[in-house]
Amino acid sequence: MSYTCPRCGSPVQHGSHSSAALAVGLIGSLLMAAFGAFECKKCGKIPQSEFPPEVRSKIMMGSVGMAVGAVVLVIVLFVVLAALKR
Repeated sequence: MSYTCPRCGSPVQHGSHSSAALAVGLIGSLLMAAFGAFECKKCGKIPQSEFPPEVRSKIMMGSVGMAVGAVVLVIVLFVVLAALKR
């Protein structure tokens, strides 16, 4: 989902953290993207408090969705590993 910078109107994106991706892979990347700061190419990091309330609500729902996706991914991983052990 695309959001615009409240300062300049440019598109913003979730900040990326390569150390999280290296440490725990896809699950770490999902969680960092879900709860990390937004970044604008022109303005830098944008705290969520600067977004309008309706955008913050959409951001929160997207973050919860990514976190739930990460949990589901972990459960699927355990189920597959348990099935392979049999």
